[in-house]
Amino acid sequence: MGTMSAIASQAVNLLLAGSSVIAPGFLLVALLADVIPMRVRVLAAFVLSPGLLSLELLVAIAFGLELSQFTYLACALNALVAGALILYFRPRLSFRGCGYSALLACALAAPIIFTVLKETFRTDYSWHNMMQIAAIQQINLLPRLPEEFEMAGLRLNYGWLGWTQLSLISNLVAISPTRLFLPLNILHFISMFIIIVECSIFFLGQRHNPTKVAASTAIALLAVGLPDIILGIAKNEYHALGDARLTPMMEKIQNMDTMVFGLSSFALMVFAVLGYLNFKRSSFLILAIIASFVSSLVYPLFLPSCMAVAAALIAFEILQQVRGVGSSDRRALIKTSLIFALWIASFGIVVLYGLFLGRDSEIPPFSLVKLRDLPLQFIRWGWIYCAIDAILLSVLIFRRKIISWPTLFFIGVTFGLQLAYVVIAVRDGVGYKFLFTALLFAAPVVAAEITRWADRGSRSSVVSGVLIVLFLSCVVYEFPRWTNPDLRYATPLDIYASDIAPDAKAMPSWLRVVREKAPPDAVLFTAPDERPIAVFAGRALYVCGDVPVPTSRAGYSMSCTRELTSVKGYSPKRVADRMELLSLALKKEISDAEAETLMKAFRALSRPMIFHTSGFSGFTRWLREKEIGRPIFVSETDVVWSVDKTGAGLDPADSAASYRQGPT
Repeated sequence: MGTMSAIASQAVNLLLAGSSVIAPGFLLVALLADVIPMRVRVLAAFVLSPGLLSLELLVAIAFGLELSQFTYLACALNALVAGALILYFRPRLSFRGCGYSALLACALAAPIIFTVLKETFRTDYSWHNMMQIAAIQQINLLPRLPEEFEMAGLRLNYGWLGWTQLSLISNLVAISPTRLFLPLNILHFISMFIIIVECSIFFLGQRHNPTKVAASTAIALLAVGLPDIILGIAKNEYHALGDARLTPMMEKIQNMDTMVFGLSSFALMVFAVLGYLNFKRSSFLILAIIASFVSSLVYPLFLPSCMAVAAALIAFEILQQVRGVGSSDRRALIKTSLIFALWIASFGIVVLYGLFLGRDSEIPPFSLVKLRDLPLQFIRWGWIYCAIDAILLSVLIFRRKIISWPTLFFIGVTFGLQLAYVVIAVRDGVGYKFLFTALLFAAPVVAAEITRWADRGSRSSVVSGVLIVLFLSCVVYEFPRWTNPDLRYATPLDIYASDIAPDAKAMPSWLRVVREKAPPDAVLFTAPDERPIAVFAGRALYVCGDVPVPTSRAGYSMSCTRELTSVKGYSPKRVADRMELLSLALKKEISDAEAETLMKAFRALSRPMIFHTSGFSGFTRWLREKEIGRPIFVSETDVVWSVDKTGAGLDPADSAASYRQGPT
């Protein structure tokens, strides 16, 4: 009987996990089905679901729901309401016409899929996976707000809401997120590609060979990386001048990164904007608002691009009215204005989310490049900008006739986003996000022209040959990045758990004691380590320390200092001060004055403390002499010393309440 009950429970969880992949998006797709082609309706629901689940999670946090409660409630309600809407509106659903695009997208992703199947252990860590896992694990602690796992007590300044869907699925099926993200990433890439192909078809305005359109779209996406490949090979240096992350399918889908979710929903916004420009239907505009909101909510660094698109569309509408081309119906104008106001309000929500995340940060995520640095910025990166522009200018040459307003709008937005890449400095040098979004606007325009060119005579073989050469060039150039992350210190994981930890054979004894015996709100003090100790322990570090070779930090591939200051924007002085105190706590000898200084700093966190040292350090000996705390693990090589709230001179009730609330 118990076995049958367990099987039934697993079956229910699988159904709920499946519904969370698509049901939230159908709440809106069912209402807007009249402007979404039936062959992409399921895909539209899929790409919108992560963002809508994230929005629902915000509501759940406001009501104080735990994640387990939210999981079952949200999955069940989304499935029921979506099912009711589908039965009521009866939108036709079909994948007919998507086959060639889907197959080509799978072919583009095949090298990464092959690499992952060959080295599945690599997907657990990849380049920055553990930095994402540190956020995902804390979603399980909701309604407590996530803190910075690498520096306890600070609010996590990272867009963690985008991981809501993956967290829910991982908890329901009891499999590590590190083994679930890749299938989702590939599906998002396929969806993005098919949607951009639909945009290319929109520009063509008539029936064309679907294989040819898909191939042309692939060329438009891949060609942007070609100058980097040519110049890199010519200089015999790896990525000598460019940024290999520019082409979506050749880099990002291998990593655990919400940018993949943001790209697919941004592609849906591109489709909706194009539909509005062609048909002036408000439903397209509403779809654009929803897609841009989802894109910027799951991946906040896309917010500036989404805002730029909205500003460009508003300016375009005003220009049309001034020229007398737009609608003169006053009611229609008021309706359109209200919808644009709604779009601006949606950006306000994301901005508030960003301000909330960045409360403990001191380095702004965006700033303008200084005027004196512009020439260097253009020389260093501008060749990519010029390469994309050259492709777009070729569009004008090929057509040699009047350009439609939608085409001009897309070219103008592409230029604007490329310019933003040069003049706007993004923290940690990740401004290539602007080029990603520019590429998604440029690709359908370029693909439409390639398709028209291929229709003249027997040029299909030329298109196929160019696509094959581009694809193989990208594979050869990128393959070292797919197969060579630094995993010298990577530990095999227990993949059959939503809470990431080493498998039983690889788990150090001291770490197991910390996981099992330390209070969940304890702050861990330990020496710098190449392993993701905070993730493995499930406890926040006082501060992570830098190791001699930063890229050897499995799952981070960067130093602690860079992660905390450059990536997340925390105060460099605060980080340095904590690292200095950590070094002091690990010293073999320590004075009474230094020990009191440490205790004063540690009490400021109002949390229990766990000290892990190689043998007794000066500070742990001082704690033993003063009878503060107690050892919970002692071996020939490791000592784990626990100081509870009472021993630290704190009120247990006050500190427990503070922890449940999370960083404020």
